[in-house]
Amino acid sequence: MPAPPESFIAAIAETLNSAQIPCVLWGHYLLRVHGVPTVIASMDFIVPDCALKAARETLSLLPHLTLCREDESCPRYPIVWYHPPPSFHLHIKSSQVSLDIYPQSQVLWFLPPLDQSLLHPATLPPQYLLASDKDSLPPRGRLSRGSGAFASPEHRVVVLQAHVLLESCMRLSARDSCKTIGSLSMAIIDYVEQYVDGDGFLDIEQLPEPLRTSYCELKADIKPVAQWLRDLKEALGVPHVEWEDDRTW
Repeated sequence: MPAPPESFIAAIAETLNSAQIPCVLWGHYLLRVHGVPTVIASMDFIVPDCALKAARETLSLLPHLTLCREDESCPRYPIVWYHPPPSFHLHIKSSQVSLDIYPQSQVLWFLPPLDQSLLHPATLPPQYLLASDKDSLPPRGRLSRGSGAFASPEHRVVVLQAHVLLESCMRLSARDSCKTIGSLSMAIIDYVEQYVDGDGFLDIEQLPEPLRTSYCELKADIKPVAQWLRDLKEALGVPHVEWEDDRTW
């Protein structure tokens, strides 16, 4: 399905920022910015847990968005989630793409709390950069690759650095490996290896241990993926649990 234009993404970020709500791009669009070719099924942002209510109220005021009632009338309900579900979502008028909002505790719990420093490009913490940063993100117009850096520097959307994206997916894979919602994270690790690392846009040295060693082992294909995942969980101190059927049907 057609992706929302970058100006639309930027307008959502600006709306949240104007309400003093820091936000970070997530999901399919984040992958595209890092050069991963992927379809856009949703437009995703992460906000502080304490700002979820304010984000819901702020976004609900926009005329082109409709807050979902989260019942059988929504085409996404019931659904099998292959990644952690959002706290709430809104439907974009005249589009099949939804706007999904996630709390930081669900996907970026290992990072310092999102705060007001994300509202100002000059004070961005080192884990983040602007989606328009052409010096750090892949260029536009590459064949068989995602969109790359935003075209306009006026579109001030905060995104994760490539190594933080990889770290989040590795931690999510370890945490949710025994749930259906953990399935997508492992696939994204493969995408990052192929399209981000493979194209020279990942600085592995910035990946903290034990994740750096674990990722290098995965790249070297020195053990079965199931064993690799067990070792990653042990290295991160994630307790072993049996498979949990978390589907909604």
